[in-house]
Amino acid sequence: MKPAFLALTLAALLTAGCSTGPDPYPLVSVPLTATLEVEPAEVAHQAADAMITDLKDRLDQREVILPASFVDEGNMEKSSALGRLLAKQMASRFTQAGHSMVEIALRKDVLLKKGAGQFALSQEIKEIRKTHKVSAVLAGSYVTARNRIYVNAQLIRARDGVVLASNDFSMPLTTNLRVLLR
Repeated sequence: MKPAFLALTLAALLTAGCSTGPDPYPLVSVPLTATLEVEPAEVAHQAADAMITDLKDRLDQREVILPASFVDEGNMEKSSALGRLLAKQMASRFTQAGHSMVEIALRKDVLLKKGAGQFALSQEIKEIRKTHKVSAVLAGSYVTARNRIYVNAQLIRARDGVVLASNDFSMPLTTNLRVLLR
């Protein structure tokens, strides 16, 4: 072999493994063939990281975010231990990234209600916005299928309902997650 051919082949092999950088929208779901137990925190943190990256300058870190329980898409007035857990885990990641989160103990969970569209904020959220100067709400919904849970998370500006960042992800429906859905 000629040295020039070897040099070109080596250069091609070395550059073939190079990437153009991290995917700005990383896939955070697990393949359908996966049977391993998935930690909801890992998936929720990855989704929150992607939302924080997408958020950029649309929300100052000092502006207060209220995490709302994620709701069952089939019944927007119902949540579960999983819905509350996902909201708290994503809120935890936003806090770790330096965002101001507020924890409010309410008689009921803060939920999105049906009304003027899926993203209409409930009266409770409007009242909390006035009292605690909340700028945005971290909300989400989930749908369970036979073998997976599909989740949509959104950071919604409280004053006008504009979605500032969002992420979709899924997890295999394991025994532990079935228990959290009850």
